[in-house]
Amino acid sequence: MKKLLAILLALVMVLAAVPAMAAAAPEKWDISKSKTATNLDANYESKVTLSLPSAEEPLVSDIVFVLDKSTSAQLEQQALDMLGKLKVHVEETGATVKVGVVIFNKVANVANDGKFFNLATEYDGIEAAIKQEVKSGTNTHAGLLAGKKMLDDDKSVENNRKYLIFVSDGITYMYNAEPTVTAWSFWGDEWKNWAGPDNWNSKYGNNNPPTDWDAWLINVGNQIKAQGTEYEYSYNGTATKSTPQDDTFKNYANSIDKALYLTNEVYQEAKEAGYNCYAMTADSGADTTYPWGPSFMNYLAGGKMVDFSEIRNNILYLVGPGSTVTDRMGKTADYDFDFINSAANLSLKVGETAYAVSAKTESLNEHETARYLFTSDGVVAANQAEAPFVLHYYAKGTDGASDECFVWDINVPVSNFAPVQLTYAVKLTNPKTASGTYGTYDKDGSKNYEGLYTNNSAVLIPKNSSGDTGADETFNKPTVSYTVSGGGGGHTHYDPTPYVPVVVVVPPKTGDMTIWQSILHFLGIR
Repeated sequence: MKKLLAILLALVMVLAAVPAMAAAAPEKWDISKSKTATNLDANYESKVTLSLPSAEEPLVSDIVFVLDKSTSAQLEQQALDMLGKLKVHVEETGATVKVGVVIFNKVANVANDGKFFNLATEYDGIEAAIKQEVKSGTNTHAGLLAGKKMLDDDKSVENNRKYLIFVSDGITYMYNAEPTVTAWSFWGDEWKNWAGPDNWNSKYGNNNPPTDWDAWLINVGNQIKAQGTEYEYSYNGTATKSTPQDDTFKNYANSIDKALYLTNEVYQEAKEAGYNCYAMTADSGADTTYPWGPSFMNYLAGGKMVDFSEIRNNILYLVGPGSTVTDRMGKTADYDFDFINSAANLSLKVGETAYAVSAKTESLNEHETARYLFTSDGVVAANQAEAPFVLHYYAKGTDGASDECFVWDINVPVSNFAPVQLTYAVKLTNPKTASGTYGTYDKDGSKNYEGLYTNNSAVLIPKNSSGDTGADETFNKPTVSYTVSGGGGGHTHYDPTPYVPVVVVVPPKTGDMTIWQSILHFLGIR
């Protein structure tokens, strides 16, 4: 019996741990990155470059603020302080940051006629837009619609470089770009149908938030779908038809329900588009009266408290210290690429700054073949690491019995405004000898060709500025090619330079043909 109880107890513990493990799965961040390779040269060598962020991506970012009219002056100043610090980095690196501002009351008030401000040159305009005062109503849905549209419309910037910062107390009761409400019937001394924040208490009996927002959204979504737009009217207009005035009124979605539902819908669409989205709770003074509002904002934020310092770091830094890249050399039964183990074949740049590279031969890790340190004056590695960037080379894998690889340690923050580029060299050790062209060249792996990969895989394990670990990110796999002519026991490389025949011009001569004329005549040249 004791044995059976022990087994059952162990089973219960395992099952109890499953949800926790599932919840701890790393988040996918979709980090900008690229990998390129030069085509094989006469020595069957290729230079491979890993870039964070992508070398092909313009250093341009969009930031759109969607601010509740009730946003406090303190939060406004924190937002401006964040932009001021980003402005310094922009000026130092030559990157571009564009800023949009939407202040919403019952409608979305989009600053600068809907155009982005340039952070480097129009900071004063941004400040004026953020500090503008508007009144009357709260329509979070309209605000997010306008903010998302600004990001959607800018096709010149990659989605992973777009940031949506939504600040509100979450207390909303109208929706759509043109403020719309639902004529929802409720009892208050008599039957009434007007929209307002007190509709929550009228329907749910208190102002407490739901214990499960996901379940609440599903239920409200079903109610919204069932009733459609039958009972809707313009916020400034007059209702023509109301929901039934009987004890079924709680079965209908009211204005708060639909406003929150649609707000969440737009926010999730922005996240799904790949935008970096932040939901911050504004302290408006009404949050204690209507706690469902701040609770909803916390739901959008995924339960995470976020401040402008963290947002600034996320905009500024692509990955944080502790991030690593593991790169495995290309090898199959048909071809074999070796890492060229030499400091002379390594280089690293941050922006336009070239780092010094040095080899370390002492105190190597188990199975570590070589180690290379990348340093620059004034740059200090985090967490007492031995250098800002370190490359650990393993000729037989990290376990001493697997694929040749290296592990690249990133021990400083990597800026979105200054790409880090690590370049190394590989060599094809077993080229073919039979005539023909082998492989197809694809500089960045974007065409997804098969074969002649310089590397079997390159995987980034990212950490953000807060030290959180994201899901593994895989680089594209470039392919290379070469041509063998002549065949047999030897080989020659294909020379892409077009052949230009040499024409010998012999001056005319009387009398018998010269030896050169005879040869040319024999060859049919003249």
